[in-house]
Amino acid sequence: MSSAAKDSPSSSKLDTPLFNAFVPGRYMFEFGGSDADTDGKKVLDLLKGKFNQDADFSLDRIFDHEFIKGATFQIDQKKNHDSVYENIVKAVSDSGLVSKVYPVRLIERPKTFSSSSSSSDGATDLSRLIPHAQTQVDRVHKELKNTGKGITVGIIDSGIDYMHPALGGGFGEGYKVRYGRDLAGDEYDGAGQFGSTTPKPDDDPLDNCPPSFSGPGGHGTHVAGIIAGKADNFTGVAPDSTLGMWRIFGCNSLGSGEDLITQALLEAYDAGVDIISMSVGGLSGWNETSTARVAAHITAQGVPVVISAGNSGDLGVFTMSDGPLGEGVFGVASFDNDYKYVTTVKVGGSSASYGYSKTDDTIPNGQLVAGDKNAGSGSDACDASTVPKNVKGKLALVQSTHACPPNLQAGNLEKAGAIGIVFFGLNDMVIPPQTELANIPTVGIAQEAGQSLLAIIEKEVKVSLTFNIEKEFYRIPTGNTVSSFSSMGPSNELALSPAISGVGGYIISTLPQTIGSWGMMSGTSMAAPYVSGSIALYLKSLEGKKTTPAYVLEQFSNYAYKAPSDNTKDDVETPCRQGAGLVQVYDAIKQQVHVAPAAISFNDTANLLKTHTLTITNHGDSIASYELYNNVSVSIIPYAGNNDFQFTEPATFGTEAAKLKFSKKTIKLSPGKSVQVKVTVMPPKTNPAEHIMYSGYVQLTSGTKENKDITVPYVGIVGNQRDIPVFGQGTPILTNGTGPNVPVFGPNDTYVFDRSDVIQPIISAYLNVPAKEIKFPLFNDNGKEIGRAFSDANLYSRSYGGQPSISMKWNGTYLPTVFDIEFPLAVSLLPGEYHLGISVLKWLGNPDDEKDWETWASGPIQIK
Repeated sequence: MSSAAKDSPSSSKLDTPLFNAFVPGRYMFEFGGSDADTDGKKVLDLLKGKFNQDADFSLDRIFDHEFIKGATFQIDQKKNHDSVYENIVKAVSDSGLVSKVYPVRLIERPKTFSSSSSSSDGATDLSRLIPHAQTQVDRVHKELKNTGKGITVGIIDSGIDYMHPALGGGFGEGYKVRYGRDLAGDEYDGAGQFGSTTPKPDDDPLDNCPPSFSGPGGHGTHVAGIIAGKADNFTGVAPDSTLGMWRIFGCNSLGSGEDLITQALLEAYDAGVDIISMSVGGLSGWNETSTARVAAHITAQGVPVVISAGNSGDLGVFTMSDGPLGEGVFGVASFDNDYKYVTTVKVGGSSASYGYSKTDDTIPNGQLVAGDKNAGSGSDACDASTVPKNVKGKLALVQSTHACPPNLQAGNLEKAGAIGIVFFGLNDMVIPPQTELANIPTVGIAQEAGQSLLAIIEKEVKVSLTFNIEKEFYRIPTGNTVSSFSSMGPSNELALSPAISGVGGYIISTLPQTIGSWGMMSGTSMAAPYVSGSIALYLKSLEGKKTTPAYVLEQFSNYAYKAPSDNTKDDVETPCRQGAGLVQVYDAIKQQVHVAPAAISFNDTANLLKTHTLTITNHGDSIASYELYNNVSVSIIPYAGNNDFQFTEPATFGTEAAKLKFSKKTIKLSPGKSVQVKVTVMPPKTNPAEHIMYSGYVQLTSGTKENKDITVPYVGIVGNQRDIPVFGQGTPILTNGTGPNVPVFGPNDTYVFDRSDVIQPIISAYLNVPAKEIKFPLFNDNGKEIGRAFSDANLYSRSYGGQPSISMKWNGTYLPTVFDIEFPLAVSLLPGEYHLGISVLKWLGNPDDEKDWETWASGPIQIK
C-alpha cells in the first residue's frame, strides 16, 4: 500500500457529493464576440490543433442568441489522466475568444412524491380533488368566464402525451398542444448511466415511453394537465389556453444537461409564447447559472418565466433551485391540497385509519411489529444485526432514512422473514417507497402515522393492520399550508425567495395513456404550472393591455393568502417558505390598488439595507385608505448550536421578530394617485452568532369594503454571514477513498503517494456555507504557493444531508504559477513533498480582499 493509511490516527465517513454534478465531458464556452458560430468553429480548430493526441472533440451546440453567445463541446479524453481537462480549459480561456468556461451541470430529473396512477381515476368524480377553491380559480372560471383562451404557455419538461383526450388529441396547428419539439430523444441521459449523453432531437415532443422505464414517469404530461387539461370531470387552471412542450429528458433519464434547458428556454421564447413554465432546476442557490441568467433575460423582455422552487424542504434553509432565483423570475413554492384520494389502512381494535401509498396490490393484512430494535433512530434496518427476530411472519414498521437506501432496508427485513414493510416518512407526505428490488410488498405512510403506530407497539400492545384496496376521499390535515417538501429560501445572496406559492401537494392530473391516463403527484413541480395557469388567466383578463412580469408578480404577491405554519397554530408562516403566499387569482385580477416592489430583503445586519420604499398606486375609481402595520411571521433558527454551524435539517422555527417603522402610518389615495412609504427595520436584539432569520409582512389593512388588505413580504438576518466558518464537520480532510471509515491523514501524517498506484489522494470538504468561488492552491514543502492543483470552481451549494460539497481526486499534476501568471498547461510534479489546499471565498465576501478567503492546507504528501 503506497499511502500510510495504517498509521492514520483517525477515520471518517466520507461519501461522494450529491450535488454539483456535471455531464461527463461536456463544457460550455461563452464568447465575448457577436458571432457565436464563427467563434465556436475557431475554438474547435484550436482544440483539435493543440490537443488532438489527448482527446476527441465535437462541437455539440451553438448559442447565437441575443441573450447568450456560446457553444457546448463534448471532450472525450484519450489519455487516462485528470490534467487533460485542466489543460484544455486553461488554453481556451487564454485564447481571447472565450469569456467564460465551465462544465455543463447535470440537472436531475424532477422528483415528485405520492404519485399514483390509474385509468379508472378518469371515471371518478374528481371535483373535490381540484384545488381551484383554494386559489379563487373557480370564481375566475364561473364569474368572469375566463378560461385563458388565446394565451400560450410554453412548458419545458419530459414531453407530453398530446394524444390524451384531455390534452386535445393531437399536435400542431388547430390543437391544444401547438408548439415545441423534442430536444433530447428517447435514449438521452445527461448522466450517461442509462443512455447516451448525446441528444437526438426531433420535431415531436411526444412522451410515449414504455411503463417499464424508470424515467420521469409522465411528469410533463401531468404538468400540462394542471395548466390546460379539460375533460368532463376535470378542469385545469386555464383549460382553454394553448400549450407548447420542449422535451429535455429521455425515457430512462437520470438528468439533463443545463445546455438543453438553456436551449429550451431560448426556443420557447423565440416561438412567441406568453408564459414559460419549468418544473426543473439545479440545487446551487445562486442566480448566476446559465438557467437563471437566461430566464432573467426573458423575463426582462416581457415574458414571465415560472420555475419551481425545488423539493428539498427537509434539508432546511438555502435549498432553493437556482433557476427561480433569476431576477424577476417567478420562483414557486407549494401548498398542500385540501383533499386527496387514497387507499387507507385500518388499525385493529381502534377507529384509527391512515392513508397509505403502495408499490403494488399484494400487501397482506397482519400484525405490525417494529422493524428495528431502535425504530425511528434514523438508520432503521440499515444493518441486519439491528432487525428484531420477531419480524418473521409479520409486517415490519421502519422509518425512511438518508442513512441507507430503502432497498437495503427491505433486503435486511426480507432476510429476517418479514412478509411486508410499512415505511413511515420523514415528513407529512405519503410517499411510495422506492423499493423496486424488494421481493416483499412495501407501503408508505406519513411520519405522524408511523410515530403513532410505533408508540402503540412500544407499549407492547398488539397492532393488526387491514389494508383497504379501494380508494376514498381523505381530508388532508396540512391542507392549505406549505408542503413539507417545498424548498426554502432565501437565496445565497439573501434575496427573499421563493416569490409566490401554488397548490402542488396531492394534485390529480393527466398522465400518459401508457401509464394509466390519470394520477396524483406532489411537488413544487405541480405548483409551478398552477401559477403559470393563473398568470394565463390574469393576462387574458387584460384583453391585450400591456403589462410587465414585474407588475404581474407584484399584483399576485399583494393579494396572496398567507398561511399559518400549522393549521393548529395562530401564527404566520415565514416567507422563506411561502413567499408572498398562495395565489388568489380573482383578487389579483379585480383589485385595483397596487404596491411595488413585490418583496423586501433587509440583508444581514453587517450589510443592512435598513430602509426601503414602497410605492402604492390606486388604479381604481374610488378613494382607498389603509393602515400599515408589521405582521410578523415565525422566525428561523438556522443552527442547532454548539458553534458547529451545521444547518438544522429540516429547519427549526422561533418567535424572534423585527420592528418596522413607517414614514406614514395611514394613507388615503384618490383614484389615479400614488404615494410612497418608507419602511425602516429594527432587527431583533438576538445574539448575532445565532444568525436568526427574521421575517414577516408589511400589511396594509384596508379601511373600505371594496378594497382587500395588501401585504409585502420581508426577510433579514441578525449577524454577519461572513463570520460563519466556511468548513465544517471536521473537514477538510486528506484521504484516499470514499464511503464509511476512510483513513484520514492529519497535519502531522505523511501521505506517501506512488503515482504508479491506482489509489490517489483525495481532498474532501463539508461546506457550512454556499461558495461563490473556490480555489485549490498547491504548496511546496516551505509553504509557498506554487500553482493550482485543480482549476478554480464557482457557484457551489452548501453541503446538505451530511454530505461533502467538495471531493477531488489528485493525480500529482498542477498548473504552475510564475510571476502570478498561471501556466497554461498542467505538468507533473517532481518527486518531493507538497501540500494540497482549498481556499473558499467567505459568504458575501469580497474576492479582492485576502481577509475574505478561508484557506486550508493538508499535511505533507510525499510524491515518489
